[in-house]
Amino acid sequence: MTEQLSQQRAYPAASEFAHFASEVAAHLKATERGWFYQPQSPTSLQSQREDQQRIHLDLTPFLGTAQPADAACWFSNVKTISQLLAAHQQAKAACTTEPSQHVHAYAAAYLQHRFDAARSQYSDTDAQLIAGWVSDLDVYAAVKCVECLLDCYDNLALFKLADYKGWQVLFDHLAIRCGSSQHHHAEQVIEQLQLQHGYVQSQVEHERFYQFDDGWNAYPLYKMLDNGQIIRLFVDQSDAGATRQIIQHWNHCYGFTAHHMALRVVRAENERCVAVPLLEVIAALTEVGVTSLTPTGFYTHGLLEQVFLKPHLNKEVPEDIRQSLTLSDPALNKTIENGKLIELVSRRELAKDQAQKLLNLYGVMPGNKPISAPIYPYFLPAQAAHVIRTSLQSTAGEN
Repeated sequence: MTEQLSQQRAYPAASEFAHFASEVAAHLKATERGWFYQPQSPTSLQSQREDQQRIHLDLTPFLGTAQPADAACWFSNVKTISQLLAAHQQAKAACTTEPSQHVHAYAAAYLQHRFDAARSQYSDTDAQLIAGWVSDLDVYAAVKCVECLLDCYDNLALFKLADYKGWQVLFDHLAIRCGSSQHHHAEQVIEQLQLQHGYVQSQVEHERFYQFDDGWNAYPLYKMLDNGQIIRLFVDQSDAGATRQIIQHWNHCYGFTAHHMALRVVRAENERCVAVPLLEVIAALTEVGVTSLTPTGFYTHGLLEQVFLKPHLNKEVPEDIRQSLTLSDPALNKTIENGKLIELVSRRELAKDQAQKLLNLYGVMPGNKPISAPIYPYFLPAQAAHVIRTSLQSTAGEN
């Protein structure tokens, strides 16, 4: 289906995406303070962090055309928690095969234990909420999101809060931990996601691959759906020889289930989406007993703000995994207990006319309600490093 759709509508020229970004960057520079603009890089803006380091934000949307939001084929008719679990298994069978030869058998047991617990902890109404929400995604993202939302009942807190406040919870991204570059795990995953599910890398060269100085690397992938939903994937792995780096050990323990799912919150104002600021979301969740770690990104003037919610400890990690971790670094025995996490993200939205231009580039038709169209489409390596470091904090609450 993905290949057929791509053949029906050719990509717009890359120059059209660059021209759009230049217009947006020029508008922000002309109407707001705090931006640094270089004429030789008209699609980009720079912002200065508290440490005086300048951060480069390229506003060029990734090159692509809209693909089907095909998760609805599996999840749209779910009425009960049992049906949700069955739909998940059927959808998972349709997804790409992952290189699991270095994954411990506990990874499957971990997920099964969470699903077994969900049968009594989640109501049929909860199942309908989850199924309805993931039906707006593609099948790969939907499978991973179901696993995240059933990991802990507190992961539904934002959805219930949003219903009370009149907010809309949107998918932002998933992080898939892939083991080690020694075995080319991430490369295998991104190849399959591109071939089988229609994901693309950005045409912006520095947004295709991130290398971090503490022993890991990542490949961002993107996909625009025909309902206007952007699917972002952050596919990461440990560097070869970086034996103390957590990603490879997390993958060995938990497999290719998402390390974290990132959510955004918007409200509708004047027929367009407006981002709910990150601090407002954090404060509202705190009032209902859900706390956050250390946020970052305020120097981006709202283009990309991020924070992890406080993780839940998994004390059931098998002893043989713990023994192998001790050989690499005894401290890993604490950090491995931070299993799956939820991240909050806030991305400022384009003006209404700019949002429509963006959707036109992808061939997305307007619907009955405003479609979210963030100004900044990508990740930021400096912030990715920050949120990953905070995810290692071992002060999380018990399950």
